[in-house]
Amino acid sequence: MRPPFTPEGVRALSTEGAQRYCNALRSYLIRHVTENGGHLASNLGIVEISAALVRVMDLPRDKVIYDTGHQCYVHKILTGRGKEFPTLRKKGGLSGFPRREESVYDAFGTGHSGTGLSAALGFAKAARLKGEDSFAVAVIGDGSFSGGMVFEALNNISPHDRVIIILNDNGMSIGKSRGQLRTSLNKLRTPFYYRLKEDVGEFLNDLPLVGEGLESFAKKVKRAVKRQTLPGGNLFEELGLHYFGPACGNDLGRVEDLLREAKKRNGPSIIHLVTTKGKGHELAEEDPTGFHGISPKNECKGAGKSFSRMFGDAVTDLAREDKKIVCITSAMESGVGLDGFGEAFPSRLFDTGIAEEHAMTFAAGLAAAGMKPCFAVYSTFFQRCVDQFLHDVALQKLPVTVCLDRAGITGEDGATHHGLYDLNFLLPIPGIKIYAPASEKEMRRALEQSFSEKETPCVIRYPKGCAETKIAENFPLDGEIEKKDYESAAKSGIIVVSFGRITAEVLTAAERFARSGKAVSVVRFSMLKGFDPKGLEVFRGAEKILFVEEGMATGGFSHYLASLLRKAGLADGVILRTLAPDEKFIPHGSAAELLAECGLSADGIEKELYALDKIGSISV
Repeated sequence: MRPPFTPEGVRALSTEGAQRYCNALRSYLIRHVTENGGHLASNLGIVEISAALVRVMDLPRDKVIYDTGHQCYVHKILTGRGKEFPTLRKKGGLSGFPRREESVYDAFGTGHSGTGLSAALGFAKAARLKGEDSFAVAVIGDGSFSGGMVFEALNNISPHDRVIIILNDNGMSIGKSRGQLRTSLNKLRTPFYYRLKEDVGEFLNDLPLVGEGLESFAKKVKRAVKRQTLPGGNLFEELGLHYFGPACGNDLGRVEDLLREAKKRNGPSIIHLVTTKGKGHELAEEDPTGFHGISPKNECKGAGKSFSRMFGDAVTDLAREDKKIVCITSAMESGVGLDGFGEAFPSRLFDTGIAEEHAMTFAAGLAAAGMKPCFAVYSTFFQRCVDQFLHDVALQKLPVTVCLDRAGITGEDGATHHGLYDLNFLLPIPGIKIYAPASEKEMRRALEQSFSEKETPCVIRYPKGCAETKIAENFPLDGEIEKKDYESAAKSGIIVVSFGRITAEVLTAAERFARSGKAVSVVRFSMLKGFDPKGLEVFRGAEKILFVEEGMATGGFSHYLASLLRKAGLADGVILRTLAPDEKFIPHGSAAELLAECGLSADGIEKELYALDKIGSISV
């Protein structure tokens, strides 16, 4: 049978045929996601839900929004992109997240968790204002419900909004879901609750209504009986949503029936579906966390320990010496390298769920109480709590340590996940320190210094992957600001400034440039804010400076450093240029491909050195 990669083709199948097709889709997913990398386990668990939405809803007139968009793979396949699916996450191919530019079926772009319901509500209210009767569907994992935006959106739903919430309850975010909401969902998904709800519901629906005047009273009686009979009540029904479920989300026919029932309502509904993360792949079912996101099959692995593991090992060692050290994660315990810390100190690791704003102010409270909190978070997710860091941490001079994993270009997850903006947010904030370690030794030193602070918040940022040994080999002193000169016959040359992993590319480019008889020096910063200003003396006498930055140039480290040099009188008459990504969103592709496209490979940097050697325009 030719695979139906269009909504019309999927709708034409019988329920039994569509269920068989769902099983075939799992094999298709496993083959291509294993090859290209991506989010495997979550997509295997949501196959029937995605198929049911295409078969029951009127797409693209009805809008389906996948909250935490990495669970959109099946949706893409079934909405005309199945033949392109082998290009998933490859440069120039399909994105691993919904993109409005990619298809009319991608109603809204989602890369961070907890945004889907707010967007769906926007579509629903717009439809009402325009006199349309379309639906907006938000597909949300149970882990997303720990985020505050979801409850802000729930509070904003009115009785006539045609919103359907699909609660994909697999007991997981990336790791196991935590918190009191998790406890409530566990109660709802028990067989006792399920049987009791259906039995009570049938009894109440059979209550006779005598006259229109008694209809409202009967509804109140039904709600009261539910509250008294069902254990713990139901949060969603109390918020005004019609609650369906819990039901098996991997039973296509059952999901379709519930969607049709929800469409009969003229108001908001929630369909609680219990699914198996990793379904159909034995290893993924046994280890859904390990198979949440997998690397491409032929990806070159860096030698040595990853920065995430360096951080996790160092903070665990330091915590053995200092009982005030505590760690915080937002549902990313394994991803940020804190699994070992959690095993060693379970009472000192706090998983807030996907709630970065809360996590940051929670850290501030811990610091104000005399603890030494360390919040480990991906750079892209740190963006969600910039206000809390500025207002609750920095303004109050609280010694919170923030470790930003995945800083810089991250690769195949694309624009929503690159860590290119944290410095632009952080550098203007008064009274903080920012570290950029490039080795395990520097990571430990940065943590030690941060935990010794009394009134200074510290940020430690590092990239995805492993350290480049070339950096440590060329800068053995591990100082805040270090300079390496490449000798030549020329009297003066170019100073290249960099930090982080891109320094390895800078060193390679400088070596090549020097071999052609050119004078060049590399200045490398391991601390980006809060360093001793005397270190800037390495720039005295410079004629040309090239800043190379794996971050956005506007408002980034190059602008910050250039301003310091001007204030110190070290930039008078100096030609300053910056090599960094332009003001544009960087798409998906391998990190090496994207760095090269931005001119941040050794070849690109060498080319810029020759250009600067010949001309003297000022671009900073």
